[in-house]
Amino acid sequence: MHVPEDDPTMDRYVAIMDRHGVEAALVHGMPPSWRAEQGNAGLASAVTRHKGRLYGSCNIDLRCPPPKCIRLLRKFAGIGFKCVKLFPNVGFDPSDKKHEPFWRAVEDAGMAVLSHCGWISPCPMAPREPLSTLTASPYHFEVPARMHPGINFIFAHFGGGSSYLETVTLISRLPNCYADTCPGWGKWVWEQNMPGLKGVSPSKILYGTDGAGETYTQQYGFWKKTLRPYGFKAEDFDAYFYGNALRVLRLAD
Repeated sequence: MHVPEDDPTMDRYVAIMDRHGVEAALVHGMPPSWRAEQGNAGLASAVTRHKGRLYGSCNIDLRCPPPKCIRLLRKFAGIGFKCVKLFPNVGFDPSDKKHEPFWRAVEDAGMAVLSHCGWISPCPMAPREPLSTLTASPYHFEVPARMHPGINFIFAHFGGGSSYLETVTLISRLPNCYADTCPGWGKWVWEQNMPGLKGVSPSKILYGTDGAGETYTQQYGFWKKTLRPYGFKAEDFDAYFYGNALRVLRLAD
């Protein structure tokens, strides 16, 4: 999820988590030009305030020079962040070889990478941002994933609606590729029973919310009902809602 605009300390959100029995959340930074209070600095404050309940994922814009990206990565890895959040829609190609030093630094830091995939809505705070879906698809992460098996890559929104088969391919063939089921395309592909999903291992998908709020209980019921026809058993639901995240984010200890 992201830091709620009206709850920068996330005090109210953690109280919601308490009411619904949610142990922890992975919270992603937004580009500072979009929502300053939801950038990495604000996120770090909320995560520190709720240590053990909220885990940080720093936003990094790969349009910046690699040394700057690496410094930012190491800064937040040093305070315990577990993940990097990317928005390729803003105009960078994750497979460009110039990013190779950055991927080496991510692997050395032991962090996961979660990228927005698919369509992204225009941001009112940056209405002229040249957003595009062209480089925000799972296949643009194929080369980094092959070359850096120590990085766990997570494709948000199940890789985007039109490119969901790219998601199915990579999470089925590469051991370090995963996908979440955040609402939007991540929910849609499973609701529509799209071809190929029945072959997806429950060990390769993670529950995602984009900020469920008070709807956690309804979402829990929805996913239990939706995934059961795919053959999910009790242990598969445990992995989907909890265990896979522990493993992918290296929190199992």
